[in-house]
Amino acid sequence: MNIRLYAAAATAVLALGAACAASATPVVLTGNYVNTGISDSGTLGSNGNTSPGLQHDPTGMKNFGVNDYITPGSPHEGFSINSNETGFQGNDNQFGAGGGAFLTTTGPTVISGAYDHMATWTGASGDLSITNLYYFNDGDQRVNILTTLTALTDLTNLAFARSVDPDPDVNTSGSYDTLNQRGNALFSAFDFVGSAGQTTGLTLGLLNLSGNTYTHNTAIDGNCCSNQDPYGVLTGYDAGPLGDYGLHMAWSIGDLATGKSASINYAYVVGEHIGTVGGGGVPEPATWAMMLIGFGGIGAVVRRRRVLSVA
Repeated sequence: MNIRLYAAAATAVLALGAACAASATPVVLTGNYVNTGISDSGTLGSNGNTSPGLQHDPTGMKNFGVNDYITPGSPHEGFSINSNETGFQGNDNQFGAGGGAFLTTTGPTVISGAYDHMATWTGASGDLSITNLYYFNDGDQRVNILTTLTALTDLTNLAFARSVDPDPDVNTSGSYDTLNQRGNALFSAFDFVGSAGQTTGLTLGLLNLSGNTYTHNTAIDGNCCSNQDPYGVLTGYDAGPLGDYGLHMAWSIGDLATGKSASINYAYVVGEHIGTVGGGGVPEPATWAMMLIGFGGIGAVVRRRRVLSVA
């Protein structure tokens, strides 16, 4: 299935969620490889340091253990917006709503549809509503996300960002530092930002699945644990390859008239290094190729590039 069909299928199942009762507490989605909470704030996580935030078992046996990308330390995963009318606002797994954003919420709610695991959450401010749809299959090593922004008033210069503080090594070795990288052999710095634990080798990345529908970019920020202004993320910047840093991706929506919506597809992808971690090689192409098979068009490109590299 190609990316556009993924988006169409994900959009279609939102109607199913409307018939479900809203949950007052976080929900958990568990596949063979991925175990994640969806918080009251509409982010990944189970509110604060409660597990699961986002966990990965590379064996696919649901043995998630103690390692968690989100819950150690300051458990940050979140999203933010900015526009000329709204200003900078965001939600966070640790602190809930920030800046007065999205305080009227519905969900998170587990729904049924085209994927094994699905949940939806909707929040609104006076100017904007936002729906996050989370979905993946048992065999996926990723969490797909469809974010739909709907203008409640005319908005100009609207931008959206997603961010996470990856901490996969804390429960194993006590280290908050990760190897971090914008882009790799498969994806440009505009489409991918990722990290790897120095001890565990567990990798986490943000991957754009919306093509070039909207101008977008990534950033690695020296402030590990908070949302950054989408306008800043869109400039693209890098705090360095090693540190307790935050990963960010942003999209420029532009002007959005009252009642109009814009949808963005992206994913958190997870994996495990093959061989020694080091040399700034995060993530290794073979690792991401293995994870991304099944992304439709992207998976096909990955397969072709792997064949070429082997030859």
